[in-house]
Amino acid sequence: MPAMDIVVDVGSPEPVYEQIVRQIHDAVQTSRLPPGAPLPTVRQLADDLAVNRNTVARAYRLLEEQGVILTAGRKGTFVRRDATREVDKARATEAQRASRRLVDRLAASGLSRAQISTIFQQAVRSPRPKGSS
Repeated sequence: MPAMDIVVDVGSPEPVYEQIVRQIHDAVQTSRLPPGAPLPTVRQLADDLAVNRNTVARAYRLLEEQGVILTAGRKGTFVRRDATREVDKARATEAQRASRRLVDRLAASGLSRAQISTIFQQAVRSPRPKGSS
């Protein structure tokens, strides 16, 4: 993946390593990074993005833990064969965590589980207003 495909915003509230992980996830899901595709070395990507090597190393570690990439020593780092499935699982896990946090906050505000469930069902069924992301 050419480094120019990854863009980081150091001013973003999202940590840089998470931006890298998210963008690699996106590239895997859209087949811009197909199975077997090589990734730049930690050093090369860090230099290209002008970020600390530890930041890229942290992103690569997380991607490896998720089963998205495989580091093969001196041979390099590559997208795993089943990376798309692993990205889907990682995103589903994060969505579950975010949902749990939201449900807990809503329950703490006084809404019942039934009310929260109804709100979620309505949100899933209703079309998004034009212009919303």
